[in-house]
Amino acid sequence: MKRGAALTVSILAWLFLWSCAGPVPPIPTLSVEGLDAEVRDVILTAQKQAVAAPSSGQASGHLGMVLQANSLNQPALLSYQRAMRLEPKEFAWRYYSALVLQQMSQPEKALDALAGALRIRSGYAPAVLRQGDVLFQLARFAESVAAYQSVLAQDPASAEALYGLARVKQAQGDMSAAEDFYRRACQAYPAFGAAYFGLATVGRSLGHEAESAKNFEMAKRYTNDRPRVDDPLLGQIAELSTGISRRLDESNQLAKQGKMDEAAMLNEKILERDPENPSAIVNLLYLARFVTRLDGQVETLYAQAKRIDPQNPVAYTYYGVIMLRQGKFEAAAAALRKSMELKPDNAEPHKWLGEILEQQNRPAEAIQQYQRALAAEPSDRPLQMKLWWNLIIHDRGREAIPQLLPALQIDDSFTSMRLVLLGEAYRTTGEISKSRQYLELARDRVRSKGPPDLLPQIEQELKDLPQER
Repeated sequence: MKRGAALTVSILAWLFLWSCAGPVPPIPTLSVEGLDAEVRDVILTAQKQAVAAPSSGQASGHLGMVLQANSLNQPALLSYQRAMRLEPKEFAWRYYSALVLQQMSQPEKALDALAGALRIRSGYAPAVLRQGDVLFQLARFAESVAAYQSVLAQDPASAEALYGLARVKQAQGDMSAAEDFYRRACQAYPAFGAAYFGLATVGRSLGHEAESAKNFEMAKRYTNDRPRVDDPLLGQIAELSTGISRRLDESNQLAKQGKMDEAAMLNEKILERDPENPSAIVNLLYLARFVTRLDGQVETLYAQAKRIDPQNPVAYTYYGVIMLRQGKFEAAAAALRKSMELKPDNAEPHKWLGEILEQQNRPAEAIQQYQRALAAEPSDRPLQMKLWWNLIIHDRGREAIPQLLPALQIDDSFTSMRLVLLGEAYRTTGEISKSRQYLELARDRVRSKGPPDLLPQIEQELKDLPQER
């Protein structure tokens, strides 16, 4: 249930904020019916503290923080307005109100709140960065540039500020400057998906087709990744978030850190309180591929997931991967095919079905699945290597060559292996001189850049090549 669904705010409180009846608006009147029990308790505790200390800006501000942390933006804003009247020189209340207004899609009011906050604390970089973003949204480009440059004066490597300047230059039609700033943003944070997309877009407009294609792939690879802004005040809000949503966020962070068992335990606790929570159920299906103690729960979780949302392709994919790990190929294939039926352009089920078909010694079908996966996710480097290797060992090296040759333009940890595969591919076509050429290039690269364990294999391949006449 959405947190805000059952929450109402006294309209009179909002009207009173702007009335002349008194200098301080009242504490918002809240109804917490239907909210998560833990969220409800935290909100009511903060409200009681604000009521008990009517002259305390800290108490009213804390209530606003608790409300904001749990996505209750409108009453949070009212609480911050009260806190600002009680403590007009406190930076935090103005900054938090700006964040709420921005979240509520009120950029003009958010900009006013940010200006008021920065008059109190002009050097708080996260606020200046947001000011630049809002100014950009309002098409006030010159002022936006000034804000971003102010951030860069404090931190020349701020990827977000560089990205902001790039967007401004692009909006102004200065594509060369935009390309430079996007590139610098990517260098400052090499997994910045949005910056790669901007770089690809302006690069294409400038005729840089090859580089643009690579950057579009990088953008897709890092779609949801962007740099973390060091914002201690926003961090305090995050710490106040509670309830099931907070636990789901925590479990996702634990999984990203590789702490799979801890993530699983957190999702299990969620199900103790909310046995039908679809996110926790699907999370556990994902985690079961890493946490073997969950094996006994897999069938129950899968049945629950299908009953709650039979159209969710992710549940079928996760179950298919678990069945693959357990060696139950038919059950795995059935689940993966169902996932494909629901979402044909998702790379993951095609990739895993390819694994199954490969293990069943059905190479032509496995190659077809790998090709479909790469059509959906062309930047998956390990999958590219797997496809090319399968083409080569099944006497289809001629198909791999036109894919491998342009891939040599990419300089990364896979480059040495690409050269080896290209040498092997030419060997299968009988072009021995080209095979030797690329294997020697691979040997030279491995000697200088690694990986060193590849060198003996290359030496043996060169030794086994037939002598040219």
